[in-house]
Amino acid sequence: MLFLLFGAIGTPWPWAALWLVLPASVAGGLLASWRFGNTAFVLPALLLAGAVAAQVAIGWPVWFTLWTPLAAVIGCWMGLREEGGGPGIGERAWMLVPLLGLAAALPLAPGFPEAMGRLDARIVAEQEMVMKSVPAKDVPAAWVEAKKQFDATPADERRKFWVLMVPNMLFVWSGLLVMAGRALAARFATVLGWPPLSRSPLYLWRLPDAALVPLIVGIALLVFTGPVMQPSAATLLVISVLGYSVQGVAVVESLLLSRGMPPVFVALTVLFVIAVSLLWILPAVAVVGLSDVWLDYRKLEPAPEGEA
Repeated sequence: MLFLLFGAIGTPWPWAALWLVLPASVAGGLLASWRFGNTAFVLPALLLAGAVAAQVAIGWPVWFTLWTPLAAVIGCWMGLREEGGGPGIGERAWMLVPLLGLAAALPLAPGFPEAMGRLDARIVAEQEMVMKSVPAKDVPAAWVEAKKQFDATPADERRKFWVLMVPNMLFVWSGLLVMAGRALAARFATVLGWPPLSRSPLYLWRLPDAALVPLIVGIALLVFTGPVMQPSAATLLVISVLGYSVQGVAVVESLLLSRGMPPVFVALTVLFVIAVSLLWILPAVAVVGLSDVWLDYRKLEPAPEGEA
């Protein structure tokens, strides 16, 4: 996929490598476990050994080198579930939980706060370079004002902000790379003459009950721990709310489809509503998605035996 190659070109090293290595790990794990079963978990074990070797030889921090082995674990998990209809879209989202655990642990990792300080210094340098490359008369006033506000914020406060934000951004990015890896595996399966990978539409998105655990843990960390654990709590809460927001959107989409609205108009309606009212619509659909865990609006849960 060209966008992976372009992403790698435009991303600083060593993060550029993840654009290619992480999807390849997912695809390799998925195809191997689909064909060989549990034996395929040798792949993440080998990648973990390589990650440890890279940490020792190159000096990369452990919180960086673990992304690829965990992505391979997710690929193997997906491959094991391909038989019998494959995982639903919500279950595939839940399979990202190893990466969520790593993202939540990042603020506690040795060297991560210092890395965020270096990130902030790099952003400042990039801003200065951009401002100097544009003639003063052509610089938009909004850029100048934003730069003043950024510079007015103490460096330590900016570092704390990146400690909060970067784990969430890394999780979303790695989730997209996992999706790219699954698409890559689907192409290889076609070339090999294997059956197509399972598909699941958005309106069937339903997170398993176990997905409540990160939400509950995030709330517990936020309420009962000190400032050190707050970034981890924020990551668990933000990603959990995002997941249940998507589930709420799926409930609304299912309702509109059941009323006979064409899928194209449903997609356009949902996108328009989110675009014009993002700040309040996301909490609303998150509540809808969370309540769907108990109310099961779309009747996706199998009925207990003996019930109609």
